[in-house]
Amino acid sequence: MEVMEEGNVMDRIRILLQRDSEYYEQHQSVLQENLCSSVVGGILDFPNHASFAAIKMVYWWEEEYFAAFRTTSGLLQENKDDKTSSEDHATEVQLTAPGDLVNLVSESSQQLLDHLHTLSQEALDHADLQVLTGTLGAAALMKNTCWLYNQQLAKTDLGLSLTRSYKNFQEMAESLAERLLDLHCRLISLYVLQDADCLNWEHHQAFFEGERGSFVVQMWWLYMQGTREDLWTTVPPKMAQRVFAGMLNESLTILTVRYMQAKASFARSTQLVTDVCNLLFCVRELLPAICSSADELTGCLSQSHVVRDVHAKCHLLLTCLLLRGAPLSTLYKVFHKGLSGVGCLNKLPVPSVSPWIVLSSVEPLALAIPTVRALPVTDAVSLELSVLLAQPQPSWPLLLKVLMMRNCWVPSKIMLHLIDNTLKSSSNTEKSSQNDKKCTGFMCSGDCILPNISVEHALLYIVMTIGTTSDVTHTLGHMLERTRQHWGTSLDKKQIWNQKRPSWLEALIDPLKEPLAPAVSVVQKALEEGATTEQAVQLSIQMLCRVINCLPSGLTVCCNVLTEYLPADISPLAGSILIQILASALYAQLTESAVAEALCNVDNVQLAPLIKTVREMEDIEAPIYNVESSPQVCEVQVSQLLLTVNGRCSLKVVYQYLKNHCDWLLRAVGQTPPPPNSNTLLYIMFHVGGKPFDQVLSGTWTPDWMSLFHSPLGLTVKTIWEQLKLRAEFWEKVPLSDHDNKVVTKLTELFSNEQISEVLLKGQ
Repeated sequence: MEVMEEGNVMDRIRILLQRDSEYYEQHQSVLQENLCSSVVGGILDFPNHASFAAIKMVYWWEEEYFAAFRTTSGLLQENKDDKTSSEDHATEVQLTAPGDLVNLVSESSQQLLDHLHTLSQEALDHADLQVLTGTLGAAALMKNTCWLYNQQLAKTDLGLSLTRSYKNFQEMAESLAERLLDLHCRLISLYVLQDADCLNWEHHQAFFEGERGSFVVQMWWLYMQGTREDLWTTVPPKMAQRVFAGMLNESLTILTVRYMQAKASFARSTQLVTDVCNLLFCVRELLPAICSSADELTGCLSQSHVVRDVHAKCHLLLTCLLLRGAPLSTLYKVFHKGLSGVGCLNKLPVPSVSPWIVLSSVEPLALAIPTVRALPVTDAVSLELSVLLAQPQPSWPLLLKVLMMRNCWVPSKIMLHLIDNTLKSSSNTEKSSQNDKKCTGFMCSGDCILPNISVEHALLYIVMTIGTTSDVTHTLGHMLERTRQHWGTSLDKKQIWNQKRPSWLEALIDPLKEPLAPAVSVVQKALEEGATTEQAVQLSIQMLCRVINCLPSGLTVCCNVLTEYLPADISPLAGSILIQILASALYAQLTESAVAEALCNVDNVQLAPLIKTVREMEDIEAPIYNVESSPQVCEVQVSQLLLTVNGRCSLKVVYQYLKNHCDWLLRAVGQTPPPPNSNTLLYIMFHVGGKPFDQVLSGTWTPDWMSLFHSPLGLTVKTIWEQLKLRAEFWEKVPLSDHDNKVVTKLTELFSNEQISEVLLKGQ
């Protein structure tokens, strides 16, 4: 779509919106552009896409902002070339008064709001999700832009504000999200969950000749899976999570009421039990996407009322499964002595893992476990990983929690795996084909390019920055033990010149570039002014002494661990690994000078000041935190990493590795990795979590009925009887054995008497 780039801004915006409307009328769609993946989500929850009109308006607003304040707002991140070109162009931009900028943004915001309102109404009338998500993305982008401008205006003390525009876009974005949720819920309730044959519970013939469960559960599962993928790639991540949570909760309400009240005939009772089992397995696979931790997933601790509702409904479905699916012989064993001592009547301990999670999880969980911290390491890691990998955007605090929990179990396993497997493609991050180019997404600053560092490098940097001596030992020490090679040769004083270093050593040297930068500049200046090589070397050593107090946190801890594992035939410079690493880092930045060669031949006499300084250093141990019990600690620690370039790069590399190369890790913690064809429609339709539908019907899986009955479930006599009397054996004339007839009679008498007793007790 062609747009005018010259003339009055308001005139250009009017024409832009007019042409956007014409484009919609001709194509019944909205022209959209991608946002850079590095800015999607975050604190402000930027969208994945926004309409072309909204993005163009932001560009024009930015030009006017620069004209008003002679500086950028910070919204569009620029590289050095962009800044140079913008400075050259600055003389051509006419000055704009800040008040005029606010008026421009306010007036054009109202025009865009009216335009988006019209488009969204059309989208809702035609149930057009593409147009609806495009308008939602535009509203979200403009909301964030107005918020940022408002923050900048607040610093000027001019009394100017864009609060009204910000609130209008915020209200529109939230309203569109509600309409999107309502649209999906209506589609599910009116079309997906309706099937006359499946829902004909009292029919005397088995559904599909008793060979499968209901179509509606399978179609619901397929719709939820597909919608989740669409939401994750179109709607702002946090908003997508809220919409998906609402879909899951609302549709699960319909399904729970349906199966709790279903009065299935004897021919269709197996169908009901199969459906409930399928439902529980499906929810178990969908729930991690709306949870923030394994404790929330298991029901031990939940800050979200939606997650609590889902757990409550699944508990009702478990009750239905237990009382409708258990054989009569099992019911007789449980209740033939009366209700005293029956475990399922006891209240469920709080907190504890939800029983339905125990039933439907691949992890061998046990009932009445208070928290995830009480689980074995593999089960705890498995649950946390399932939540981490299901999020619509990276959860950096949760990623750090997964890495640091249980004595850095995950980094240790990854390090050992990469050592044991010589596949370079799995251990190293793939090089980007556009290392020196930005992506085509809006607001790109180059952060979307995955840094070219190895996974070992990234892991060791994270552990070195955050972890304790124990963490470093479990990560680096165990890896060096496994190598069984001459790993220590890279730390010999004869190897200072060698720039081909192992990735773990590169992780220790690379962070020294910034603290050594002043020392390098001083030495280079001295050489330019005529200093001799010997003088430059002495100056270098003096500068290293001053840099000691500015070393990255954790470096000395890593050096101490390396000292413990260092082979006897390796001699680092001055007998100190720390001095060896400092010299290697300085050499790498002075390779073009004669000082670099001289550093390879320094003796202990020359290094005496540095040796003394290193010996006088105080080892500062990182504080020990239990990251599993304190999510706030993870948030604080991960912010320490995100504020540095090396930290951000390391987190990105590790997250991408876990996302794309962790099948072996899933097997190690007991999960079943998805097969190569798991993304196909046919596979998704017939499988849940790597296992086929209808496991109960096929006999490949059977619940442990007795364990469930003996576990505290918080059931009441009324609840049990309401479910039992809906069983076909209690109301339908079906041929039963003498044993089963007596069980039905005995249970009827037992619960009828108990019901009367409860009424009498309440009356007293």
